[in-house]
Amino acid sequence: MSQVGTKWNLNRKLEKDFYLSSASQVAPRLLGKVIVKKEGNFILAARIVEVEAYLGKKDKASHAFGGRRTSRTQIMYEEGGRVYIYKIYGLCWCFNIVTSVKDDPQTVFVRAVEPLAGIDLMRQRRKNKNPSFLTNGPCRWTESFGLDKTFLGRKLYADKELFVVEDKSFASFVIKRDKRIGIDYAAEDKNRLWRFYIKGSPWVSVQ
Repeated sequence: MSQVGTKWNLNRKLEKDFYLSSASQVAPRLLGKVIVKKEGNFILAARIVEVEAYLGKKDKASHAFGGRRTSRTQIMYEEGGRVYIYKIYGLCWCFNIVTSVKDDPQTVFVRAVEPLAGIDLMRQRRKNKNPSFLTNGPCRWTESFGLDKTFLGRKLYADKELFVVEDKSFASFVIKRDKRIGIDYAAEDKNRLWRFYIKGSPWVSVQ
């Protein structure tokens, strides 16, 4: 694993206000940012390269469509900046960031990241020596990072173990927009261009 101390300023954590806008605004702004997980004196770090926005009560692809509220989705109704993580198919974890204000359940789904630090540990967890397959999909990267339900509700702007930081050295890239993936059930909302990714990044799950 890589030791703490990188070209990214670990103290340049994104503040709470960053997350309080709509998911469609926060999602593209997250591209290029670095998600960091501290494990003792070591870190895992990866650049966010692909995200999807889910706009809550009026979005037929959202878990909160129509104001749906369950024990699992309750966290979506909190203020932006919290972690919404859930398991799919009983196999893997999907990582989302709550956005907007309290009782407006919008989220950004982080689909793919570019591994930057802690790659040896990622390989151990994924049982895969090829970095290209460590983090280029929503379940792959969460497994690489060792994320699970214990992170549900964490405040990314205040948490000491899991947070997102700015990387001023990475500012020149092109953002592409496309349809979200795997939501054919969402009627007309399946055609919304609410998936954002960094053009040309080899870690994007679907180009």
